[in-house]
Amino acid sequence: MRITLRQLAVFEAVARSGQVAKAAEQVNLSPPATSMALAELEKQLNARLFERIGNRLQLNSQGNLLLPLATDLLHRVEQIEQAFTYHGGDLVGRLSISASSTIGNYLMAKAAVAFCQQHTQTHVDVAITNTQDVIQAVAQFRSEMGFIEGHCTDNRLSVEAWHKDRLLVFCHQAHPLAGKVVKPAQVRGHSWVLREEGSGTREYFVNAANELDMQPEAKFCFTTPDAIKLAVKQGAGLGVLSELALEKEISRKELALVTIEGLVLERQFYRITHKSRQATSLGQAFVQFCENFFNIAGVEPNKPFDSNGHMQ
Repeated sequence: MRITLRQLAVFEAVARSGQVAKAAEQVNLSPPATSMALAELEKQLNARLFERIGNRLQLNSQGNLLLPLATDLLHRVEQIEQAFTYHGGDLVGRLSISASSTIGNYLMAKAAVAFCQQHTQTHVDVAITNTQDVIQAVAQFRSEMGFIEGHCTDNRLSVEAWHKDRLLVFCHQAHPLAGKVVKPAQVRGHSWVLREEGSGTREYFVNAANELDMQPEAKFCFTTPDAIKLAVKQGAGLGVLSELALEKEISRKELALVTIEGLVLERQFYRITHKSRQATSLGQAFVQFCENFFNIAGVEPNKPFDSNGHMQ
């Protein structure tokens, strides 16, 4: 049996993209050459690795068995290449990570740019989506690591506590609850503007609200913090977002906070990795950089607002 790294790279690219044409672009081959490499691999293994569903190729049980093994081997080869291609001792390579909306927009985007400015031979791809999509990206080896706001119960993944965060309830400045401290019963019947299903922010808030029998009704759902803030400014209802997303609007008095007695919205952020995937030296360096960067930059997700609505 003569399995080549090129065949494994083609297999992984097809597994990630679900299409030969897209995979061909990733591995710098023509579509016919990509199809031939995949066919040769299946012939050598004497096993089909994909099932065709519509115009996409989806891994079958044999393919799912091979994917973590192929990915691990390709990453080990990448580590060997990186170890012997340092430029003046600096890091080189490309790192793919995924982050849920709040973490991606307000933490990871800044960290990725700063990291690549310091290590000029690197590139960090940050896919920003919701928690469930991040979990899938890491589980399917599309991302080396993920940063999430919600819970992860996928037993293929390792989960470790990262930073902490706090959610805030907010409203239009002219809303009858603006700036007030209210009981849970006083918000029943009010409309809410929330994140979409699958969002860690929404999951955490709804669970906490249900414990107080607040019965929040989502009148509008949006996938981005900016859309939620805009809708609340238009008087669509109460909103809930991370304090990271609200600092400017609260300090400028464009939005007002609502304090609900007994509603505790402090939450944990998590970093997730695949148990079958060994961390690259580039990934390890990025994690360490993030810890130092957020401390130096003074980014403290759980730092409270003062009585004037400014972050302390």
